[in-house]
Amino acid sequence: MNNDLQLVKSALARFGVMLALTLFSVAMVFVDIFIAKTDILETSFTEVSQEVMLALIAGLFWLSAREPGQRGVGILIGGFFACMLIRELDGLFDPISHSFWLWPALLTAGTCVYRALGYKGAWRDVVSGLARFSLRPAFGFIMAGLLALIFSRLFGMGSLWHGILQEGYARLAKTTVEEGVELLAYSICLGGALDYFLELRRDLSRFDDLTELQISSPAKARRRAAAAELEPTV
Repeated sequence: MNNDLQLVKSALARFGVMLALTLFSVAMVFVDIFIAKTDILETSFTEVSQEVMLALIAGLFWLSAREPGQRGVGILIGGFFACMLIRELDGLFDPISHSFWLWPALLTAGTCVYRALGYKGAWRDVVSGLARFSLRPAFGFIMAGLLALIFSRLFGMGSLWHGILQEGYARLAKTTVEEGVELLAYSICLGGALDYFLELRRDLSRFDDLTELQISSPAKARRRAAAAELEPTV
């Protein structure tokens, strides 16, 4: 019964986190349109929120790489989202040259691949880590977020919106939908990354408690036996 209640509490907590992130995504779009009137350009609240979320996702997966058995998968997934962050920051690199963002992205990807696979038995560890990751709720969140991201890219095609709005085409309408769905996608991924990190920490804490119990039980048994020997016989 207690275990069932704990599962229900965990599910409600996940729902609460995802609801908060969803409402935050909608709020950022409202701020851009009605308050800041940024037209959702690169310095808009929506765009900056996307970049912050990508940084948090990458950071959470890199932190999870410190946990036992998670080095390869944590580094690779974190590197993937870090490359996405660099792509989102392309406006910072364009003054250097067009598409210059590709070079720091390649450097990041190469470094992560080397760190994750540059030791003996790395492939086995990565596959094992991915297999365990796929069994966790976070995997479903990450996959849902990536699918929503793909949807935002396809749904935001200019030709589609020209066909929908025809003579009344307004680029702001297209951008609002595309960037809003993209922010929602990153929100879902962030929820998954946070859930994964916290779940790993809980698993490690339970493992430490079990190990301490296994170590302390024989010591307690020896103390009880020694005390019994010292008791006077009747």
